[in-house]
Amino acid sequence: MQTINIIQILSDIGAGKRGSHEGVKWLCERHSIQPSAIFENHLDSKYLTPPAKYIDNLTAFFQQFIPTLTQYYQQPEFPVILTGDHSNAIGTLSALCNAYPKQRIGVIWIDAHADLHTPYTTPSGNIHGMSLAALLRQDNLSQQIHTLTPEVEYYWQHLKQLAPTSRGILPQDICFLGLRDFESQELALIEELSIPYYSTQKMRELGFEKVLTQVKQQFADVDLLYVSFDVDALDSGLISATGTPVSEGFTELEIITLLEQLLALPNLSVFEITEFNPILSDDKAQYEMIYRLFVQALEHIERR
Repeated sequence: MQTINIIQILSDIGAGKRGSHEGVKWLCERHSIQPSAIFENHLDSKYLTPPAKYIDNLTAFFQQFIPTLTQYYQQPEFPVILTGDHSNAIGTLSALCNAYPKQRIGVIWIDAHADLHTPYTTPSGNIHGMSLAALLRQDNLSQQIHTLTPEVEYYWQHLKQLAPTSRGILPQDICFLGLRDFESQELALIEELSIPYYSTQKMRELGFEKVLTQVKQQFADVDLLYVSFDVDALDSGLISATGTPVSEGFTELEIITLLEQLLALPNLSVFEITEFNPILSDDKAQYEMIYRLFVQALEHIERR
């Protein structure tokens, strides 16, 4: 049986709404497990407004935990990452690149959103909408709407190079599942880089079996696979306990199907759950649904 390291990242300042760090703690308390590591963000920031809110804070926070997380990735235990918001993936994936700089790393992004904005294109300034752009080391200047100060430019370029000895994540090694809410600037980058993506509706039209076969083929040759599950991939009718719920999303059973298939892939190396925010809803049934999916994921990983 595969042993697991639960790693908590208690930071939610990359999101537009606070509280998702409480979702990280709630899941561990509900399951009565002690995390192997806790990284908590107590840093200050002087960048509180767009186009890159808290970028100095997050750059420093990621620099703090990447060395230790890199060591956890090199241990035999399987890392399950619970993060407050999706901006933390800049740090968690950079740590994986840092741990295995010569390995080809694939990313399956189960999310309603593309998270491909940059400080040059963002409508909100929230870094959780820029995670994959940073990891792809993209500026998307052809879609630029903001001019950055030299300080913000410095931090952004630094975020893109948190694993300097690695080539980073390549566009052909990313796939979006459940993508349905994005801006034109993000779509332009998706099309420019030819990144595969499937909306929930497209997956239903094609059939989950066919889509998952295509996804498995896409990632067959990567060395390490990182699967990230943002709970807003679920339909907004099922989940309001997240910062940016979107309609026409997955059902709980559909997420169970995805986890069953993807978490059995032989090159799976990291699994992440993010953006569960119990502060935004007092509906305990929603909490229990996320908990069931968490437990399902742990059981699949333990059987590896």
